[in-house]
Amino acid sequence: QLVFFGLSNQLVVSFKEENTVAFKHLFLKGYSGVDEDDYSCSIYTQQDAYDSIFYVINQYRHLKNISLGTLDYEHEGSGLKICKQQYKRRTMFPSNGTLNID
Repeated sequence: QLVFFGLSNQLVVSFKEENTVAFKHLFLKGYSGVDEDDYSCSIYTQQDAYDSIFYVINQYRHLKNISLGTLDYEHEGSGLKICKQQYKRRTMFPSNGTLNID
């Protein structure tokens, strides 16, 4: 029973790790897979942020055409929705690292 439990858990862990790598390749702009454990995504400008978001949206829209697996998330007209809100006032307090958003 213990061996069966261990094998079952190992399959779940492998599935999660393999899917994480696949999704990184599909949705992270510029992801190469080199030094995967140390990979970090840095965004320095507004344009970098927009480029990354638009890349994810574009990849999502073409997912069924670019993936090898059966990845597709649109069901009965529902799909990716982006919610964007603008705030009127924001105040940053660098001394204690807080941000006050209206």
